Amino acid sequence: MLKEQTPQEIYRALSAKGAYEEAGLDVDEIIKVTTLTSQDYEYGRTLKNLPTPNWRVIFNIHYDAIRELCDALMRFKKQKTSNHQGVFAFIVLNFPELGFDWTFFETIRTIRNNNKYRGTDISQETWKRVEFQIDIYIKTLKNAIEKRLRV
Repeated sequence: MLKEQTPQEIYRALSAKGAYEEAGLDVDEIIKVTTLTSQDYEYGRTLKNLPTPNWRVIFNIHYDAIRELCDALMRFKKQKTSNHQGVFAFIVLNFPELGFDWTFFETIRTIRNNNKYRGTDISQETWKRVEFQIDIYIKTLKNAIEKRLRV
């Protein structure tokens, strides 16, 4: 089994490859992205009430919301990257006050990658294991962005 890499190791390796780029801080863009992401998230929450919910779709909507909010938060540090693991490593390292757990980010990223690249479906059981923490992270990210927009 591969040794889990720390966010510091991921950040250093991706920085060395030039995976992090300088990005401008466009407040209007951040507001638009955050608004659309929040709408997607709220819609994803309603899907859980369907008679036969598709847990894969629900998970992916929530995962995308976390990633997009992390992308938006990175802009306050004038950085961006298309690498999901790099986004999460950056957030853990640069926003320690949010108290995010690196292992949780790796868990949801692995679930997503196994689904997207290996065809592994996402069961209700898998969703229920991560649902509560995903919701907390989304609310925490939205609050962190809104707080920075008010300053």
